[in-house]
Amino acid sequence: MPVVDEVFVRLKKGRWPFSKGLLLEALLPLGVPPEAAQALAHSVEERLKAEGRKEVTPKTLRRLFLEEAARVLDEGTLEALARETLPFEEILVVEGQRARPFSKGLLARSLEDAGFSLKEAHELAKGVERRLRALGIRRITARKLENLVADEVLSRYGKAAGRRYRERLFYAGELFVEEEEGEPRVPFSKGILAQSLMSIGLSPDRAYRLAREVEAGLREERLKVIRRDQLRRRVYETLLKEAGEEMARRYLLLRGLRRSLRPVHILIGGVTGVGKSVLASALAYRLGITHIIPSDAVREVFRASLSQGLLPTLHLSSFEAWKALLAEEKEAAHEERVMRGFLDQVARVAVGLRAIQERSALEGTSMVLEGVHVVPRFLEHPHKDKVLTVPMLVVLQDEKLHRDRFLLRDRETGHARPQEKYLAHFAEIRLIQEHLLRFAEEEGVPVIPGEDLDEAVEKALEVLVSYLEAQGRLLAHA
Repeated sequence: MPVVDEVFVRLKKGRWPFSKGLLLEALLPLGVPPEAAQALAHSVEERLKAEGRKEVTPKTLRRLFLEEAARVLDEGTLEALARETLPFEEILVVEGQRARPFSKGLLARSLEDAGFSLKEAHELAKGVERRLRALGIRRITARKLENLVADEVLSRYGKAAGRRYRERLFYAGELFVEEEEGEPRVPFSKGILAQSLMSIGLSPDRAYRLAREVEAGLREERLKVIRRDQLRRRVYETLLKEAGEEMARRYLLLRGLRRSLRPVHILIGGVTGVGKSVLASALAYRLGITHIIPSDAVREVFRASLSQGLLPTLHLSSFEAWKALLAEEKEAAHEERVMRGFLDQVARVAVGLRAIQERSALEGTSMVLEGVHVVPRFLEHPHKDKVLTVPMLVVLQDEKLHRDRFLLRDRETGHARPQEKYLAHFAEIRLIQEHLLRFAEEEGVPVIPGEDLDEAVEKALEVLVSYLEAQGRLLAHA
């Protein structure tokens, strides 16, 4: 039987890796039990491998999928599946002479700009896509898509929200922003603009003042519609004048990053208690990244699936892993044993972290990976050229503050993470930090002081901007 490492779905423009998850997306909403859906998706994958396919068109994949489905699904479910536009098939949005692929991400972004929260916008966009596919739509005009979106808003949030969405283009004196990709126009929002300005490090007062200044300039010119790239240039020029070249450059680079086709992987390492998770959340919010992966979550998955006898170091905390070493290894000095145990655990968890990075790179997804196991020298993967990888290490030099963090976390979690455990192994935690600092120096990984969150975020943004500039992301193309 031919062996295929990966099968790609070939579109008119580009290709992307085949995923069983796309088949599950079609089956589960039809009421197919999860186990049966998994088995059917697996049979399609095995058939592709058996036929030795490197690439498959959506048309061929549809035929194979329906053939395999016909073996196991009842007649009614099979007919419903055959009527749908399947998740691996493109839906084209027609506007004038142009036809572009429907994008759930672009629709979610326009809904966000229309005043919906990030979560609401993504849920609405998913709902619209589900309706399009359930109806078997392959082509739809921009006007009909607009009406379908308005209906989805109405069904989820009521008549008032639906009416506001439909009529937003006709508000007297309203100023609208137009996407280059041809997405529906959305009202200009100085609140959303202010949020963008806060993401680059401006205080709320200053961000809102500059947003009002930009809005006033646009209204003085009596503009009704402005393209998004033109608005971004206006904001850049205002920042250049009011906040200086550094902030202006940072704005263009970070806004360009949020809309870039090339994803960013931010890797945040550091020992327990230094503030990695808080920094990861703050950065993800500012950059519009929705995927935050803690390395501890990956370790927990491995713990659940691999016995303690098979991989003993995984079943202890990173600073206790040395206790699971073989007897002959316990003869070494304590410092050496601590690091052996720690690095053994890091190497095990890194297998899962690399797999997540690879999949995310192939799918074009940005993410923040954080945890004590995020050690750059262990996280090389074959698809790193598809992403911008930005590593950093968070440290706490102040030992007293580090101890106090464990007390605070103990209180905040209702003793779910008792300080006694961490303080009993405080020497090992600090020892691991010393070695991580040495690794960072050897690998050229930027170090982020963790004493103050605002300063940590500011430093992390500086690091990200430096990486963007080093990658040749010129302002004119941001």
